[in-house]
Formats: sequence, structure tokens, C-alpha cells
Amino acid sequence: MLQGYWENWDGAANGVHPGLGWIPITDSRITGHGYNVVTAAFPVIRADGTVLWEDGMDAGVKVPTPAQVCQAKASGLTVLLSIGGAAAGIDLSSAAVADRFVATVVPILKRHNFDGIDIDIETGLTGSGNINQLSPSQANLIRIIDGVLAQMPAGFGLTMAPETAYVTGGSVTYGSIWGAYLPIVKKYADNGRLWWLNMQYYNGSMYGCAGDSYPAGTVQGFTVQTQCLNNGLTVQGVTIRVPYDKQVPGLPAQPGAGGGYMGPALVGQAWNSVPGLKGLMTWSVNWDGSKGWTFGDTVRGLQGR
Repeated sequence: MLQGYWENWDGAANGVHPGLGWIPITDSRITGHGYNVVTAAFPVIRADGTVLWEDGMDAGVKVPTPAQVCQAKASGLTVLLSIGGAAAGIDLSSAAVADRFVATVVPILKRHNFDGIDIDIETGLTGSGNINQLSPSQANLIRIIDGVLAQMPAGFGLTMAPETAYVTGGSVTYGSIWGAYLPIVKKYADNGRLWWLNMQYYNGSMYGCAGDSYPAGTVQGFTVQTQCLNNGLTVQGVTIRVPYDKQVPGLPAQPGAGGGYMGPALVGQAWNSVPGLKGLMTWSVNWDGSKGWTFGDTVRGLQGR
């Protein structure tokens, strides 16, 4: 599979990737260049936890209608809603905020016919220092996930897209952001609810199970970090394992989309270094389209599609 984030804002108008800005989620170029999963980014989250998903919720934002989501799904796409991102945090210190989040995001998920929810929380999540004892922020993120899953159909999907420090960074030390996702990943990997893990192999170092680190954008780092999760990362006596068929590592689509960009040749080496991976994720379809869709075309070819 090939998964791409879809931006609900215009990245050409703001000068970030002028070659291609906002496009409809139904744009045939998305599937035409190999994408079969699209993750819609991002709802606005108010201070009290209220979730907004509507045109104009932020400057220049346009979101797909329920009919457009259904049209995208009919074209072969799985469509997820991503919460969080660098600019849309949530106060994870408050159970009341968590409950308000659940109460307002579930109607959006149902009304817009999303196939699943992607957890891309990048701020406010910290570990307690003891992996066997959840911090308030970890407990409230689990409260959110459980609250959403309890109200959605049995086949509703769950994915997560943490930065490396929050996962394999726990091999270096456990506490603060380091390894903060590990108890959450373990819970849903072990109980079977996690569809897959989209760890961001960019904007930070990559880590092996022994605390060894590698620069982003290196095939060695990609291989070692992916193998670590497949074989099992043990922290304070607790082992977290995410098998290859539940891993969909994230890479930048084009130069400028994120640190550690890998060109087509390196993407091919990385993909071939770890047999059995479920797929690859990228930030973002809009970035990819802005420079000729080379990431999508490369991965589609690697996957023989």
C-alpha cells in the first residue's frame, strides 16, 4: 500500500510548495500515481477539545463533503482522518477535554464516512519515566482512542504517526517525549486494533533497539529502526513489537517536505532492505504532486502495481 497525507489548505498559495496547492480528495491523480490510502489533515481542535471539520475553520481551508469522501472511497481509496499535526494540539492533561474531543469528533467521523482515525499528536504527550505507569497525558490519549473506537463500527481503523523520538527514542531513555507513544502502541498492537504504525522517519534521528542512532534519510537507519520494532523493543522489561506487516514507515515525498529526504534510488534500497513491509507513507500527496509525483510513481513501481 501507499499512503499519503492530504492537505486541507493551499500549500501553493502560501508559497510552501508552489507547484501544486489544494486539490480535491477525489482528484484522479492521487490514485493514478499509486496512492490507495489518503489521510486527511487536520481538523481544528479548540482549547476545550471541540473538534471542527468545515470549510473556513482556518484560513484558506476546504474540506471534502461526505459525498466526496464516498466518491474517493469508490475510486479505491481508504480515507482516514488525522488528528493533531504540528499545529493542532490537544490538552492531554484534562479528561474533560478528552471527553469533549470524543463527543465532537465521532459525529464528524460518522457523517463524513471516514474509514478510520489517525493519531498524529505531536505536542503534550509525555511519559512518566516508568513505562508500567501511565502519565496523565498517556491515559487521556488512551481515553480518546477508546472513546472513539467504542462508538464506531467494529471494522473502523486506527493508525498512529508518531515522530521517532516518541517510539524508538525510548531505547535511549524513557521519559518526557522519549518513548511516550510506546505504551499506547503496545496496547493497540497487542489487542489487534492497530491497523498499522506510520512512524515518521524524518525530522529527527532514527534509533535501533540498543539506543544506537542514525541520521534521517539513511538506508541503514531505515533498516535498523524497522527491524527493531519487528523484533521487539524492550524498555524497562516491557517489550513492544510491531511486525513488518503492521509497519508503514513515513518518508518525505519531495525535497523540502521534511528532513531526511530520500530520492527514488534510496527509497528503493530502503524498501528492498526490509521484506514484508505493509507499505510506505508520505508527507504529502500535495508535496508529491508539486514536483511531478515521483514518490508515488517510485513506490508504485517497487510494489509492482
